[in-house]
Parts: sequence; C-alpha cells; structure tokens
Amino acid sequence: MAVIPRRRGMAGLGGASVLAGVGLWEWRAQRRRAGRLHVGDVLDGQAHQIDLSWPSAPISILFNVAQRQGFFERYLLDVRLTEGGVTGRDAIGDLQAGRSSVAVAPVLSWLDKLHEGEVQARLVMGLQAGTFRLLVRRRLKLTRVEDMVGRRIAITNPDMADRLFFSVVLRRKGMNPDTGPIWRVVSPQDMDGAIRGGDVDAVAVHDPLAWRLLNDPSLGLGELVNSVNGLYAQRTNLALGVGHAMLEHAPAAAAALVVALQDAARWLKTHIPETAGLLDGRIDGMAQAGIMAMMRHEVLGICPTGAELRVQLAQYIDEMKLLGRFPDTLGSAAYARAISMDLLHHNGPP
Repeated sequence: MAVIPRRRGMAGLGGASVLAGVGLWEWRAQRRRAGRLHVGDVLDGQAHQIDLSWPSAPISILFNVAQRQGFFERYLLDVRLTEGGVTGRDAIGDLQAGRSSVAVAPVLSWLDKLHEGEVQARLVMGLQAGTFRLLVRRRLKLTRVEDMVGRRIAITNPDMADRLFFSVVLRRKGMNPDTGPIWRVVSPQDMDGAIRGGDVDAVAVHDPLAWRLLNDPSLGLGELVNSVNGLYAQRTNLALGVGHAMLEHAPAAAAALVVALQDAARWLKTHIPETAGLLDGRIDGMAQAGIMAMMRHEVLGICPTGAELRVQLAQYIDEMKLLGRFPDTLGSAAYARAISMDLLHHNGPP
C-alpha cells in the first residue's frame, strides 16, 4: 500500500494530519472543476468491502437499520464488523492498527485521539444525537448539577464518552470535574446492585442502559440532566472516521457508506415501530415496546456532514478548551476543518 504523505494541520497540537494522497487530490480536483455535484456523481457504482469498527453495533439502532433494512446493500457495500471493541477508543484503535478502514466513535473520543496526532483519519459525518443521562437517587434530593460535589457518580468505563460529556456540564456550572464528584467505575451488569446497595449516588450513562435504569421503579432513580433536550439535542454524538488509505484509494466507497447511513438515519426517524422490531430481543431487559418508548424520547435522524458537521466539531473543540484539553489559542473552526472532510459536496482543498 502506498505511503500517504501528511502535514500537520495545527502547530503545537501534534495534531491534525492532512491528506496529500495523489489519488485523492486528483479526485477532489475533478470535483472542484465540476463545481457542486449531485451525490450520485461521487459514487462509482462498484461493489466495495468495508471493514468497520463500531462498538456495540449489535444493539445500535442505526447500524441495525442500515444492515438489516438493506441500506448497505443498496449501495453495493459489504460491511464487515471488526470484533471485540467495547468503547469508541477501541474502535479508533482498530483503525489506527489497520484492523479496520472506518471507525465509529463519540466525537469527544475522536478529538482526544486526534489531538495526540497518531490517528490517520478524517471525520466525514455525524451519526446520531447523544443519549447521555445523569441519573440520581431520588431519596437524596439532588436537584442541581452543583449538588454533585462530593457525590459518587458511577460510569461503566473510564474510556467511555459519558464522563467527558458530563465533565463539560460540570465545568459549565463552575465545578472542577476531576475533583468535584467522585467517579466510580461500575460494570453494566453490576449497576443495579450498586444503586440498590447505596454504593453510588448517581449514574452517568447513555441509552439503552440509561433508559432501562431510569424506568426501573425498584431503583428509585430520577433524571437530573440529559443531552436529549436543550443545548445538545440537535448535536451529533458519534462521528464516522475514515482512514487516510481509504480516502486515497477508495473515496467512492467511503462516500457510499456516508450516503447509506444518511438514508438509514432518515428512514428510522419515520419508522420507529419497525426499527424497534429489528432490535427486539437484542437489548438485555428491553422488549419491542420498551425500545419504542425509548426511541420516542430520543432525537432521531441526526447525520450532519460538510459545513454542518464542521460547526458542531468546532463547538465540541470549544468545550475541550473549557476542560483544558486543548489550548485556548487554537482556532476551533480551522481545526474542525483540518480534521474533517466533506465527501459529498465541494468544500475546497483538504
């Protein structure tokens, strides 16, 4: 495989590597000469195999719709899942190690890893809105985010984006997220016991686990804050990252994957009962009726690309600055452009 040259997108970050593959440059140049193209013009009509790393794909609403409703097949894609990944960081690690050519992970996880400068990928689309929920034990009468000082908050894995997301929420309220609350790692299967036993005061998780815990009356949990309402409701949580090798050698395959996932996201938004049926029996403790209720309390169909994606990435970058993970001197909009790519429409040179 050809070595793909790169240059640094941001001095001082060790940061965003930028594509300079000859094949991709030629492809993009053709698109620039043609101006803004129809989506069909960036697809080649050929069959492609794609190795994809997507944590928890078997219970992902969007993945199940794309695969089982034939959206991948519609665009001649043979999508093969990389096995074993638990978190978004695992998925990014698969791409970094060459076990996959495409990876799905929370935007916050992508930003952390891209900041390290070792991941050769671009973010090409958002996949779904976040479903983060901070659940508290009702008997403790915790009514404000500020009440989390000194409280024990359970998370399922320190590498999950749940902690990062709620760290931003805590910081916005003037708290130090590293020293304010006490973060406790509790496995999903032990979460019920930890709540019942009083070992934790709150839980920071995402659906479907969050929805199941919230709706189990025996646990006595209430929702203090979430990402499905307000500021974050229309913002993507997950992002699709494509490795530089695929962007150089098979950009049409990557574009086809983006279009397939867009179609699937739009379909599931208007086919909630059918989508819930696809997941019936796949999520522990949840039947079709419960899945349908959960979906109706989520924001569906979020799949930004191009300028819309870049705006959302810049917002996340601003929040990483808030946490002290990125320098304040970094231009958020410029960095968002450096780590992303619009595969479907002309947006200038990479």
